[in-house]
Amino acid sequence: MDWDRYKSDSFYSQVLTYWYDEWNSIAEEVKNGMIGINIVNIRVVLLDIINEYELNQFESDNNRKVYIKLIDTLISKKYISFFREELLIIKEKLERKEKTAVYVISKELSIKISKQSFANILFDELYSILEMKLFQKKYRLRVKELTKEIIVDLVTSGMNIADVKNIISEVFESYFIHEGKIYIRYKGIPKEFDTELEKKDYIDSLSIQDRLDFFRKQIISVEKEYIFIYPIWGMVTLPKSNNILLFDCHLYSPEAEKMLGEDVNFDETFDTSHIEKKSEEIDSSNLKDKFRSRCNAKVIVTATSLKSASKIAEAKFLNLLNSLNFYYAHEYHEFFWDGQFRGKEIDEENGSFGTLFGSRDDKQFRRNISRSNPKFLSDKKYDNIKKVSQVIQELEKRELYFEANTILGVFDIISKAQWQNEESKLLNYWIAIESLANISKKDAESKFIFVKETISNMYFLWEQYRPISNLFRVTDIYSQSFYEQDDTINIPVDFLQSVGIYNARSEDSVVSLKHFYNRMEELKEYTTKESFLDEIEDTVTFYKDNEEALKQLREKRSEVKLTVDYIYKCRNQIVHNGYVDKNLVPYLVNFAEAYAGSLMNRIIEVYSNGQYNLQYYFIKEMYEGNLLEKLLSGKSPYKINIED
Repeated sequence: MDWDRYKSDSFYSQVLTYWYDEWNSIAEEVKNGMIGINIVNIRVVLLDIINEYELNQFESDNNRKVYIKLIDTLISKKYISFFREELLIIKEKLERKEKTAVYVISKELSIKISKQSFANILFDELYSILEMKLFQKKYRLRVKELTKEIIVDLVTSGMNIADVKNIISEVFESYFIHEGKIYIRYKGIPKEFDTELEKKDYIDSLSIQDRLDFFRKQIISVEKEYIFIYPIWGMVTLPKSNNILLFDCHLYSPEAEKMLGEDVNFDETFDTSHIEKKSEEIDSSNLKDKFRSRCNAKVIVTATSLKSASKIAEAKFLNLLNSLNFYYAHEYHEFFWDGQFRGKEIDEENGSFGTLFGSRDDKQFRRNISRSNPKFLSDKKYDNIKKVSQVIQELEKRELYFEANTILGVFDIISKAQWQNEESKLLNYWIAIESLANISKKDAESKFIFVKETISNMYFLWEQYRPISNLFRVTDIYSQSFYEQDDTINIPVDFLQSVGIYNARSEDSVVSLKHFYNRMEELKEYTTKESFLDEIEDTVTFYKDNEEALKQLREKRSEVKLTVDYIYKCRNQIVHNGYVDKNLVPYLVNFAEAYAGSLMNRIIEVYSNGQYNLQYYFIKEMYEGNLLEKLLSGKSPYKINIED
């Protein structure tokens, strides 16, 4: 982002540029599923409670306890203070197990909250910080927290995270001129400006406050109608039939009708003959039937953005496709979708969209890329796989066939799950976790308790190394070419070389953080960038202040426990009643995958070190967590050891 053109604006400040960077950073974390249970806000909790009662009658006592914990966490939020009394009543009713009362009150409160734009309430406070140019650390932390809450509110209200991330860049967009022609990139231009020159002049006149007014409008969810067209390959329908409506999908023959209007250029037959035809020997008389859709599905949806609309429409279409295959597919016939679609924003003259390059089978596409770009079997990759192979051989040699087959089964589950839909991923990652728990827990211990306590303890122990790892990662980012023009960062090449930054960029590298840890305070000399200085200061404080370190470790353990609770709750909902909040699941899947991977890697490591009593090992690891907690809370200072 080039801020030079805004520096003369009276609203410009360091806190404004800081907020811009934080928006992009936090949106990326949300997109990658890195904020865990923080994605769950009061909208999600209330809808969950309602569905829990309607579908499950609060049969799960664990779910009830999860809701109590979440309300406890959320009730202190300033932006929902208007509803504090109602939430306290719901919590009280949950504690007393008054199921019907909880349901009725939650439903009423959910209706009230659905009419609220928390994002705008949060932005009011954020705007006052920007306006007053408050940049002390406590205000930077508040900017970060408000930004995260705004993004979460927008996502849980149905806005796609990619659209949310783009809001901030769109607000500060402009135009560019190429060979005398003006190209407009700013989206907030009033309709009364017709010519490109008028639009350019309008953009030139915008102040930062004008742009923030546009931001405020962008975070208000406005629903629009969209029409989507999908081909159903393997099916033919009668021409001109207006009564075929299934799963909100209207089926029609694209040869007989055009649903997007005659002025839309997209071909509704989805003709792929120009792609599929490999040689002139193909009989052109067969191209019409073979490479053109003979039955389409039209879906009309209402959503806050095109990406959100696309997800809703696709889900409806796949429901139809799944039911067709359930009843009428057989070994040699399948009803399928090849990834193509056409669409249009209703009431928008130039709002058409769709795929441009014909059919795309994701599996085939992935395999073609893999063929073209094979990965090198490095020594590191070989050693990792060899370790697993030797573990399996040793388990079989010791006749521990159940343990060996469990590990191989989990590899199979996880390797296949990564290409499934989000709900299937969540289910299969949980199956993998429970399978590993089966070979690791004490006989009398429940799988769920083992998973919750063991994984939260693993992350409690790992949290002591997270601050230095994060600072190393941030240092790596700020030393890359993207920041070459940033005069607030000047890290010497010899420092980067010495601490292993360059070596860490190799795909299979393993770099010790010991040397970086010993020199991390030097980084203060090489930057004036506040967000970087905050990261350095927070890391140094963590390793010097036992009380702060213990606080963060305990918070991590509690966060992991609550996330495990919520993943398990979502798993139960999918299995027992089919309901799950589709806005939420993608952000939990990454954690389910990470927990499964962490437990698997720990078990492989234990076995490869020659220890074959997993129950004994995990008891010992729990002891290590308890000991670390006592050492950090003791009167004598304890130094966390960063090993080579």
